[in-house]
Amino acid sequence: MENSSAQNRKIILIRGFQMLLFGLLINLGLTIIGFLAFVQFFWLLITKEKNSFIADLASGLKNWFGQAIQFMLSASDYKPFPWSKI
Repeated sequence: MENSSAQNRKIILIRGFQMLLFGLLINLGLTIIGFLAFVQFFWLLITKEKNSFIADLASGLKNWFGQAIQFMLSASDYKPFPWSKI
């Protein structure tokens, strides 16, 4: 019984560490998104058309953020990148 309890505690601590890491990655990602939005704005202002690389990057980021949030809030046990393939 004690071994099972210790095992569960270890699993919860590992998940807590992963949740912390995803929280840090989300904050870093938001900073990068803000910078890309700034670049996209000036790209549109100067060239009158969108930067397709930045626009295409949005769907991948949207999927990753959704998966990371679901993992952090325990709605899913699926761990997004870097624990899974992109």
